Amino acid sequence: MKTKELIKCLSRQPLKYKVIRQTGSHRTLRSENYPEIRISYHDTFEISGFKIRKILMEDIGLTEEMARKVIK
Repeated sequence: MKTKELIKCLSRQPLKYKVIRQTGSHRTLRSENYPEIRISYHDTFEISGFKIRKILMEDIGLTEEMARKVIK
């Protein structure tokens, strides 16, 4: 999955993340109900499944079932 696709998934229901700041290649995203996260944005690179899992489950705090629904 590309970073652009991940940000698109995070911006949908129920997470509703929005990019609030960009510093170089890092984008900071904020949601009303979830913690603020920072993602390195390199459009040509693929993000590994392990990194996506870390972002969704460890950084945001979603369950595995909820994380699977978000990325579909």
